[in-house]
Amino acid sequence: MNAIPLGKNLVSALLLGALLAGCASGVKRADDAAKREAYFAGGGRLAKDVTISLDKNAQSQLSENLKFDPEKLLATVKRALGAKGLLAKTPDDKLPTIEIVVTDIRVRSNVSAVLFGFMAGDDHINGEVVARDATGRELQRFAVSAAYALGGLAGGQDDARMGWLYETFAQETVNELTGAAPEQK
Repeated sequence: MNAIPLGKNLVSALLLGALLAGCASGVKRADDAAKREAYFAGGGRLAKDVTISLDKNAQSQLSENLKFDPEKLLATVKRALGAKGLLAKTPDDKLPTIEIVVTDIRVRSNVSAVLFGFMAGDDHINGEVVARDATGRELQRFAVSAAYALGGLAGGQDDARMGWLYETFAQETVNELTGAAPEQK
């Protein structure tokens, strides 16, 4: 009788689970149905600008998460919107703005990410995105989350982790603003 070692199967199952849960992202739409319609889905509309801020919770977390750079996140979102032709080339006060409010951040140390990988928790950026018309009225609101829990030599490097988080947050934002995102929670 050949017995399959339980330890080997358990390790394989844990590794598979870690890979499947290692990177995640998502969007939660506003409860108000009037603020769920994708702002850019109608086509032809542009945004005047994109701004970023941190709420009190994220501001308090910033001192422990120095690798998070709100300006890099903002630049990545602007680049993604610009690549789709959704940002105005010249300022126009009649155009809407897109606001990003970061609500929660966590960035593991490089040592924790490399040595412990997903067992050290995840790196994540959570935030609210609001499209407002020129008068300040909300046109669309949704929450974006991006999490990265992989580690090791390749997945534990700061640039790889942070780059993935910024790109994923930006892609989720653009998808939701354009209506390209699948229906989620």
